[in-house]
Amino acid sequence: MKKTECIRNLGIVAHIDHGKTTLADSLLAGTGLLSSNLVGSARVLDYLKEEQIRGITMKSANVSLLYQTDAQSFIINLVDTPGHVDFTGKVRRALRSVDSVIVVVDAVEEIMAQTEIVIRQALMENVHPVLFINKVDRLITELKLDEAQIQKKFERIIKNFNDLLSIYGISEIVNNWKISPQKGNVVFGSALHRWGFNLTIARTNCMKFSTIIDAYKNKKQETIAEKFPLHNAIFNMIITQTPNPKDAQKYRVQKIWQGDISSTIGQAMIKCDRDGPIVMCITKVHTNRDSELMVTGRLFSGTVKKGSKIFLTNAQIKEEIKEVFIYMSSFKERVTQISAGNLVALSGFRKAIPGETIVDLEYMQNMIPFEKIKYFSEPVTKLSIEPKNPQEIDQFLDAINKLIIEDPNLVFSIDAETGEYLLAGMGELHLEVAIKLLDDYLNGIHLVVSPPKAVYGESATKYGSIAKAKSPNKQNQFTIQVEILDTTTTDVNQEGSNIDFREKIIAEDNHENVFIDATEQSDELPEILKFIISGFNFACKSGPLCGEPLKRLKIKLLGFKLSENTELSGPEEIMHGVGKAIFGSFLTGKPRLFEPTYKIDVYTPAGLEGDCIKILRKRRCKITAFEQTGFFSILHGIIPVSETFGLSMKLRSMSSGRTFWYSTINNWIKIPKEIEKKIIKNLRKQKGLPIDLPAANQFLEENNCN
Repeated sequence: MKKTECIRNLGIVAHIDHGKTTLADSLLAGTGLLSSNLVGSARVLDYLKEEQIRGITMKSANVSLLYQTDAQSFIINLVDTPGHVDFTGKVRRALRSVDSVIVVVDAVEEIMAQTEIVIRQALMENVHPVLFINKVDRLITELKLDEAQIQKKFERIIKNFNDLLSIYGISEIVNNWKISPQKGNVVFGSALHRWGFNLTIARTNCMKFSTIIDAYKNKKQETIAEKFPLHNAIFNMIITQTPNPKDAQKYRVQKIWQGDISSTIGQAMIKCDRDGPIVMCITKVHTNRDSELMVTGRLFSGTVKKGSKIFLTNAQIKEEIKEVFIYMSSFKERVTQISAGNLVALSGFRKAIPGETIVDLEYMQNMIPFEKIKYFSEPVTKLSIEPKNPQEIDQFLDAINKLIIEDPNLVFSIDAETGEYLLAGMGELHLEVAIKLLDDYLNGIHLVVSPPKAVYGESATKYGSIAKAKSPNKQNQFTIQVEILDTTTTDVNQEGSNIDFREKIIAEDNHENVFIDATEQSDELPEILKFIISGFNFACKSGPLCGEPLKRLKIKLLGFKLSENTELSGPEEIMHGVGKAIFGSFLTGKPRLFEPTYKIDVYTPAGLEGDCIKILRKRRCKITAFEQTGFFSILHGIIPVSETFGLSMKLRSMSSGRTFWYSTINNWIKIPKEIEKKIIKNLRKQKGLPIDLPAANQFLEENNCN
């Protein structure tokens, strides 16, 4: 582990059900950690009970493998990641810790929506992708394709893969990363049947694809696995085509860290120096049996050992490492020390969250945190939850806190109007799994849980007027203008906006709202600024239409006048005064209620397309494309998240369980006017708000919107 040239930090990513975990089983079997007879059924890295029951990966899991060639030994730090869209955030955090990924693609289904997302996520972290085209056996046994047709399938998958690299990657890097069979960075095979090869292996063994077709026709596919074991092909690709930590950190550090590369810390990370200061990025946190936090992450510099004194840059606290571990799936192996370039687990922490930066205590004053991990999606579903017995609320809140620490894509809040405890997540499955984990933490405490429902957002459709509002005691005045946060694309995740680089951003929130200081006063009153920002957060958390969050707004602070008597310009007065001005301007900007949507791909047997379309259209789904592939028809569409609850049951009932669908977060859209009023009315009623919508002048002292 001290030889960085012999280390590979590798993730496995894919669309759901394309074979990531089966591939991981094959690699474990190839290093002697699993019987080859259990590949595909053991699901070693899916060690959670819920994962085993559902047959899907819900968290990232690490295992360190020792792979030996005739010449030398290699450490493969392998990270298996979720494929379901609800757990995309866990994929993004895992990618921070690896230098390369194997993208697994089902040869029949080809590149899917989630495949595109994980490739894009990898490129945003400067992580090098290579390709494994899996389930090639299905082309032979199910689709009955001949050699020429299979070749065309492969060519299309490779072309689409390279197109995604061109679209989302940095040209000077990804031009060298583009894949081709001739380079050896593409493996073809079947993880379930444990065989695989690349072009080099095929040529060396004078193998033709017709040999594989004949083997399947004669039901002798096990002979292929004996001659072309999958793990050899994959490990050969990993060793020859993916970077070691020292090479990778030369270009990765500059992407994920905004500090001075020429500094001692910068140079130590660029060189992956095990003798340099400790620098680590935390990618995963969980609570151990002693209620201590266990953190997992990538060590970019230095050597960690028991007793090492470190500093958490975001939390601003000092810690001492209690124990050092290597993860082996659900098990931990205690070690004396681990050096730069490896993945590591550390215990003994009081406070930590995923994305936190750890630095050697001696360098605490010089460390810039790693770039914040950006997520491709945000919570779009929520439910209310509370203990049945009110006396158990403290245990409930403690368990919620553990849950949020371990999974920062969950959002917990208390509704100011109703007093409800709300838990928001990426989707219905995400929340369902979260509730199961919460039950485990609470150990017998009964919870009352509402059905999930969609999250909504309030936004303007034109620039609001300049609004002046006074604080509740009438002694302080604030001038605000709300503008639309224009983006260069309709994709909620694309970067680009109408914010001028010269504008002073003083705050942002999780709903894509940006607060701009357009005054020349705040620098003189820095202690007041935090109260003004509290007003921004207060207003954005619950909008005036129906108490849903404000979304995608550019809010400009144009000026403020404070009372000369400091006792009359306290935090509460400032916060509510700023909030009133924001609401006043917002309500002049033709506000509308927005809802999140999914891109949806529905697979249904041929002949059932009509029934399927009827169900989708009743749920406000817009069908955008239709295609035939093998035994299935695929319907592509856009559907509101609020219309997907119970959709799986409806489609399965219609088709005797043969229709299924995948989704990815698409965008936020205006709710159609014919149903918007009803939804707003219902939301206001649920929250105990007056039925009539407020007018802008209710928040202003006089009609002064200009």
